Amino acid sequence: KNGLLLFFMFLDCIFFKVESKCVIGCDIALASYYVMPLVQLSNITTFMQSKLVTNSFEVIVRYNRDIVFSNDNLFSYFRVNIPFPCECIGGEFLGHVFEYTANEGDTYDLIANTYYASLTTVEVLKKYNSYDPNHIPAKAKVNVTVNCSCGNSQVSKDYGLFITYPLRPRDTLEKIARHSKLDEGVIQSYNLGVNFSKGSG
Repeated sequence: KNGLLLFFMFLDCIFFKVESKCVIGCDIALASYYVMPLVQLSNITTFMQSKLVTNSFEVIVRYNRDIVFSNDNLFSYFRVNIPFPCECIGGEFLGHVFEYTANEGDTYDLIANTYYASLTTVEVLKKYNSYDPNHIPAKAKVNVTVNCSCGNSQVSKDYGLFITYPLRPRDTLEKIARHSKLDEGVIQSYNLGVNFSKGSG
């Protein structure tokens, strides 16, 4: 009887085993940062600073070979690739948590959609912070979680660097493919079911 009991207990362990959605991340992912008017490179490097990647001018230039930088100035309504580490957060999803120091008058909407260029959302900020969304104390440390990807070898092993690309109005799959110099089918295969023309997400 003891033998049978142990055998069925062992089977329970197998059938009810819960696995994490992610185990390990990757050293580098990219964030497609959409530059708004009056935003300078120094602002972006402050917002997107991480412990593992120092987003200095030289590092950013390395991931933006097609952009001509003029000191701290950037073209408005243009995208800049910003490198950052992609980690497994709580065994649940791939992302990175940036720490933002709030200023007087900051709100979750301002942080998510202006400072972090829609790389995160108000809903995500609410989930990982406990401040009043419309009255964040000055100098408060706000956790800003940005999703990332390390790819999917089942789709293709030819690609090793992936970008978090917030969709904007007037974006289409064709436009994104042309800008990134990638095949539309390749992009769609890594983003099953995504509507690239919905203007957000």
